[in-house]
Amino acid sequence: MSRRPGSSAVVLVGVLAAAVGPGAATARAVDPMVGAPVVGQCHDMSPDELAAASYDEAPIDCTTTHTATTIAVAQLPDELGLGGRRLERFALEACFAAQRAALGTTARGVRLTAYDIGWFVPSTEQQAAGARWVRCDLVLGSARDLQPLPTDVRVGRGRADASVARCLAGRAARVTTCTHPHTFRATSALRVDGARYPTRKARDRIGADRCRTAVTTLSYRFGWPAKAAWRAGDRTLVCYARTAG
Repeated sequence: MSRRPGSSAVVLVGVLAAAVGPGAATARAVDPMVGAPVVGQCHDMSPDELAAASYDEAPIDCTTTHTATTIAVAQLPDELGLGGRRLERFALEACFAAQRAALGTTARGVRLTAYDIGWFVPSTEQQAAGARWVRCDLVLGSARDLQPLPTDVRVGRGRADASVARCLAGRAARVTTCTHPHTFRATSALRVDGARYPTRKARDRIGADRCRTAVTTLSYRFGWPAKAAWRAGDRTLVCYARTAG
């Protein structure tokens, strides 16, 4: 399930024009990418930091243990503000595309892994300097239990290795990698057509009907993308088969 880190809207801080020379009123040029991270940088990000609206900690050496890597930085269109549903859709569309490219797989292939994304806007100070961008970071595991990223995150078109494959653990069906204790494993990712996000009743019916024939175990689960992810193009139903652990 893809997330929007942070729950509050971010207010864009205006940039005052600076005078140049006696009596001049020339506006200072601002760089919309000021403060933006570099794609490929790695970070030792905590769950609480993943849940924040902004993240501006210094990167670390990618050969050391890390829980996030920046996979995209996108400049905002002029008409888009730094808050609201339109920003969320723009960010998720950019991040989903970057995630597919980073993993070297399809949208359905991504959903069979425990990889997820977090997206961030500039900090208040960066916005004051004119920053207008969003960043996408790749993470692994659940939002509250991030796992170290492997050196090579690509999974390709084949079956994902257990170390990054998507499994569910505990009564809360928490997402984890399949090398950790678990009770269900994602075995099928199915495309669902339709522009409107299905109601809860429709999701239960469609999930049961389609996943019943997509798994080989009597006990199974299914999972839908969040509504925001659906609006951004994720129309994937994931079916989970019962496992021995």
